[in-house]
Amino acid sequence: MEKEEFNIGQVFYTNTGKWRCTDIGIRVIVAIHLDQQDPRNYHGPPYSIAEHVFDEYDIEGCSLDSTKFEENTDEILKSQKFNEIHDSLMFVSAAGYGESSAILNKQTGKIYYRSELGDIDEQEEFSEEEYDSTIHIEIPHKNDLELGRNLVFEFVDQFIPEDSNKVDQIFRKRGAYSRYKDFLESRGILQKWYDFENQREQLALLQWCKENEINFMGFS
Repeated sequence: MEKEEFNIGQVFYTNTGKWRCTDIGIRVIVAIHLDQQDPRNYHGPPYSIAEHVFDEYDIEGCSLDSTKFEENTDEILKSQKFNEIHDSLMFVSAAGYGESSAILNKQTGKIYYRSELGDIDEQEEFSEEEYDSTIHIEIPHKNDLELGRNLVFEFVDQFIPEDSNKVDQIFRKRGAYSRYKDFLESRGILQKWYDFENQREQLALLQWCKENEINFMGFS
């Protein structure tokens, strides 16, 4: 990466993991390592964990694409099971928090769906006694992966920084996403947003799978 590609609050990756930029200097950037169990450690500034300085040599080894540090990434992204997990992320995120959920069995790859908005409740298939937190894991909502407004403004900062105030005004009212897409269409970059959003969703979901030790080669 180049220093000019960084923004404060931006998530990026190195061969040591996931980081968030917290400050930008003349020739360096400062970041915190996103490897904490307690998310309160990420509240700041000031931060309760150490901030690390990346000089121009370190910056060259950074990427917005976590897959550059993964093996078999292309195979995983193209696999049927990853697409099924991605579909379950879309299912959960299509509703508000708690209205829809999906639980993945990490051993078999089976996904159990439930929605309060419809008549689906596959999670009745197993009882609370059968639920095993070492095997079963709840699929996150997009906002849990910082794919909500944070993603919107990352896109704006990269492609239309001159419209940052306009987009900020759009998101001050209800129905913001619909009006945001109308605005992007008027600028002729709606498809660029869709491509950007899909790529970030895949990368964030792949990172989530890695952090939760989901082995795509191990499904029975």
